[in-house]
Amino acid sequence: MAEKEHVIVGTAGHIDHGKSSLVKALTGIDPDALPEEKERGMTIELGFVFLDIPDYEKQIVFIDVPGHEKFVKTMVAGASHVDAAVFIIAADEGISVQTREHFDILRLLGVNRGIVALTKSDLVDEMRLLELEAEVRSFVAGSFLESAPVIPVSSVTRAGLDALTAALRDVGRRVERRPDCGIFRMPVDRVFVMHGFGTVIAGTILSGGVRAGDRIEILPERLEVKVRGVQVHKEKRDRSEIGRRTALNLQDVDKDALRRGQVAAAPGFLTPATRIDARLRLLADDPKELKTRDRVRLHTGTDEVIARVILLEKEKAQPGESVLAQFVLESPTAALHGDRFIIRTFSPVMTIGGGEILDVSPPRHKRFDPKAIEGVKRWEGPLASIVEQALRKRAPRPLAPRDAAREFGKRAEDVKAAFAELLAAGTIVALPTEKGDVVLREDAERQSERMLDLVRRFFKANPASAAMPLADLRTQFVQGADEALFKWTLDGLIEKASLERRENAIGLPGREATVSTKDLELALRVEAEFKRARFETPSEDDVCRKLGLHERVFKSVMHGLLELGRLVRLDPKIVYHRDFLEKAREATLDQLRKRREVTIAELKERLQVSRKYACALLEYFDRTGVTRRLGDKHVAK
Repeated sequence: MAEKEHVIVGTAGHIDHGKSSLVKALTGIDPDALPEEKERGMTIELGFVFLDIPDYEKQIVFIDVPGHEKFVKTMVAGASHVDAAVFIIAADEGISVQTREHFDILRLLGVNRGIVALTKSDLVDEMRLLELEAEVRSFVAGSFLESAPVIPVSSVTRAGLDALTAALRDVGRRVERRPDCGIFRMPVDRVFVMHGFGTVIAGTILSGGVRAGDRIEILPERLEVKVRGVQVHKEKRDRSEIGRRTALNLQDVDKDALRRGQVAAAPGFLTPATRIDARLRLLADDPKELKTRDRVRLHTGTDEVIARVILLEKEKAQPGESVLAQFVLESPTAALHGDRFIIRTFSPVMTIGGGEILDVSPPRHKRFDPKAIEGVKRWEGPLASIVEQALRKRAPRPLAPRDAAREFGKRAEDVKAAFAELLAAGTIVALPTEKGDVVLREDAERQSERMLDLVRRFFKANPASAAMPLADLRTQFVQGADEALFKWTLDGLIEKASLERRENAIGLPGREATVSTKDLELALRVEAEFKRARFETPSEDDVCRKLGLHERVFKSVMHGLLELGRLVRLDPKIVYHRDFLEKAREATLDQLRKRREVTIAELKERLQVSRKYACALLEYFDRTGVTRRLGDKHVAK
């Protein structure tokens, strides 16, 4: 039998309005498990209770949150990733302070399904219930609860519980499966020690899945740990996946290193954020304006961090306004594009707004800069716009669809469609890589100009050179770009006849070296010495002395021969003529074809050279991709 999908339902409402009592009446389990909670008669910690409804294809999981104003931080952690809410208002008290704050938090977190439960209905008459329902309808007008059922219930007499259960079944059926990028991520909302098992973390899996034996990362601390066991609803499982309340028994980690607010994820998936760009919406009934550099409490996922808010378009934001902002965090957190957040004032603490995270690794922006603001706004657009902005931010480094999907936490097929859209529009160009890397067309064009400029500057500095060594051009170009972009740019310029290939060097069409007859004669004499020596090449000092050349003149000639690729430097002390380097490469490949491996001793014997030369040759072949070292042997790359 297939395991039931979970529907995560959070409770919300003012303290003492009967949230925990209602959950207990529905499930038979008291979510207030702590002795202190029972003694004080109030919820302090998050409570998690499973409800199995007979003949229902899903399983309801209640997250019961505290209602007291001192524990709103805990409430936000519990409500951060619910599928729906049961919004609770006591019939004898009506809409109260935390009723309003919890309602604001649910809206800011993007909760879009719910039920209104009028608890303690046994304490009031029918007229009061009708009046309260009308008041509630007015209160939730224009929100996600506007068309929600309003159900009077009593945890004492059990009146209305059947209607509430039916409404829960209906809401659960309308909850869609969360979009899944396929990579494991679970915000931690509980940490405890289980006798006989050890340290356990728990939360709701937001994407991907996890198995016993997996290695996962705890962020933002970047602790890598092993999952010893997986539990769902107190039952051992081999695996758990997206949408499920899950407990993970961790190996080799102390409970003191773990806390609510961390995120468990696949290693390398998330990067701790210290700056966050966001769309911030302030509550309309907040009495105070928000100023740039105000210190706030930022709640994202199950975490709370202190941050400075930097308004990008104005000095102050008024209640009810929507603004672009950058949060500078005082401690790192782990989040993704599209995650919701809440902000509360630093002191006294009150909820003033929230919104959606746009970029979790932005640069420091210059305020009021139209270009910077335009870039931030691209993160609010469709996925193609997000990909375009990511490419702008990382330019000129390329980006592949699978890397983009991981970076944004989006489904691979959605990201591929966005790439296809940008390719069709000519906004991006594809590079010749297996991963399907792309760059912005405008960046590619800038890099073409940059490569031409590198070649022109080389010839200006070296008028006696006929061509620029390919290795030098590659080294200079990839310092600010990428190997795949180098190949694409070079091939394009050669195809357009802006550059031309000259063996292992690059030239400008129609340009020849301005070399005197005397310099040419010297170059031929130096080259001949290295060629005559075959595989046992002389030192440069020996050649210089033998030909009776001034050191400065000799170095200039050597520089030109090395640039042209007539000579090749294997290491600081060994230079080969290219013809004999090629013969050595062929000898090495022949040995690999015969035995699939080659050693220094074997190449030494094959070429009849000393160990010094055989070692230098194989190290050079390792660096240039001909071979790969494996212990004391070298194998084909």
